[in-house]
Amino acid sequence: MTRTISDIKDSITEYFMRDETIAKAYGFTPGDSFTAHFSKVSVESVLFYIFACAAWVVESLFDVHKEEVNQRIEDILPHRPKWYRDKVLGFMKGKVLITDTDRYDTTGMNDDDIAAAKVVKYAVAVEDKNTSVLTIKVAGENNGIRCKLDKETETQLTAYIAEIKDAGVRTELVNIDADIFNCEVDIYYDPVLFPEVVEKVCKETIQKYIENLPFNGEYTNMALVDELQKVEGIKIVEFRNATTASEGKALTAIDARCIPEAGYFIAGTITINKRAYE
Repeated sequence: MTRTISDIKDSITEYFMRDETIAKAYGFTPGDSFTAHFSKVSVESVLFYIFACAAWVVESLFDVHKEEVNQRIEDILPHRPKWYRDKVLGFMKGKVLITDTDRYDTTGMNDDDIAAAKVVKYAVAVEDKNTSVLTIKVAGENNGIRCKLDKETETQLTAYIAEIKDAGVRTELVNIDADIFNCEVDIYYDPVLFPEVVEKVCKETIQKYIENLPFNGEYTNMALVDELQKVEGIKIVEFRNATTASEGKALTAIDARCIPEAGYFIAGTITINKRAYE
């Protein structure tokens, strides 16, 4: 990253002021502040500023060159799944790509316009090792809650992916409603607490854990139990079972862990069996 002219000049003056030979010639103590002995319009200060400007130009040119080389390498090499995820997050609804590129022309658009056009708020790309199909899961957001993209957006996004993908790469777009999560747990709680309060807090804890997992993050029964054990007054958590159902599919039992097919969960039926701990 290119340093500022001020930073470059400061490094020059710092070295200048530390030099014992120079300090002896000028009559200052090595390590003194440059501004304590030289004004902004002194010959030394002006010369150092000119040197700093020249160095800044050189560093800027190297940065541009590095960026061009990195871009050329990226254009030549096949892209990794992360590249597809980033590109999908950069999709802009209702906009057309610049011909023969994977970029948009945002001339005349302000930051708010660009943010409004980027309707894909969550995305992940994962390649199946057996089929070599690149699965791209996506979701939008409504009032801070993850949601399925509308059909029009899905159609545009599918066309966008087909336009930017590497030749020969097979992709599958997953844009479905959240997987529904259900579970049953036995809760042994301190009898000084009200059972209805215990149930309410436990359900809220489960919902918070489930619906705030990272996009395409892994759910585990153990982690759920850990979250419940943090609740004040809970003595023992006995996990019973958990099931999930993705859009259009039947309920499936969760065996220890699960990654949602949609990339995210929504809480369904949460059963809390309350038991006073005595």
